[in-house]
Amino acid sequence: MTMILTEQDCDEHLRTDSTVHPDEFEILHAWDGALDSGWCREIQLRDLWLTIKEYQAEEDFIFKAEPVYLEPASSFFVAGTMKSCYEGFADENLEAPGRHYVECVHGHIELDHQPVGEKIIRVRFGLNPDVLKLFGDTAVLPRELQPWATGEISYPFYRQGTITAEMQVVLHQILHCIYQGPMKQMYLEGKVLELAALQFSQFAEVDNCLHKETALKSDDIERLHQAKEILMAQINDPPSILGLSRQVGLNDFKLKQGFRQVFGTTVFGYLREYRLEQARLLLIEGELSVQQVARAIGYTHSGYFATAFKHKFGISPKTYQSLR
Repeated sequence: MTMILTEQDCDEHLRTDSTVHPDEFEILHAWDGALDSGWCREIQLRDLWLTIKEYQAEEDFIFKAEPVYLEPASSFFVAGTMKSCYEGFADENLEAPGRHYVECVHGHIELDHQPVGEKIIRVRFGLNPDVLKLFGDTAVLPRELQPWATGEISYPFYRQGTITAEMQVVLHQILHCIYQGPMKQMYLEGKVLELAALQFSQFAEVDNCLHKETALKSDDIERLHQAKEILMAQINDPPSILGLSRQVGLNDFKLKQGFRQVFGTTVFGYLREYRLEQARLLLIEGELSVQQVARAIGYTHSGYFATAFKHKFGISPKTYQSLR
């Protein structure tokens, strides 16, 4: 049976760590242990951050990352294949060479499973949201990033694409940068921005084509509203995307695309927002404890609920309830 381990569990399995600073803006962290070994370069640039990571598993295990709240980030898979999923948000994704993704996932536990002995190399970066706000025409951005550019409420997303020949050239230049010091920082920032432009334009082009091809009929819209009602009625045990699509008679692609068009968010994004709004109303009523409210809306861990609630409303559920 495959072990499921947290960061703390991994550290307890005889890991030895070392950290050096090749430059004032860069940290090189390396580790070696019974479970896995590798290194990670963390590079702070002006309006973004960059990490380059290489590692491999020595034993079969699933790494369980605690839920966090992140700004949008992109990742490019240079070598090695692994499987990843976010509990309660997305199905399992195959992350393999030649693929890339952009994501922003709030408060969901991530599970990563990689084959033993397979070397993983990935390049990952994140942009300061203020940079996205500089885009006058948000249509040039992927639809998932447009709310960040306009300052609107954003919803969790994970979206994969294909690495092109142009992207491969830029990735090679990032991985084999010959500069040092401030020139290195300047060079890498320019290359990451170039890589972001190539990725964003690829997604935006697909979005424009899909918008033209997925005009919704009145019957489709009715089925989407039916899907929304099912989610609201089954808040504690919602169906999967595939199960929901079967219930309302839409294929999963049209369900996901249609949900964005009609409700402005993903299926799971809508469910999450609805759950938190129901939680707010229950807290106002004051008849249930915070733990009971969490269970009532489908959260099995009150700590995850408290984190999600605070992120949405800017205040903890316990404090919110006491103020009411």
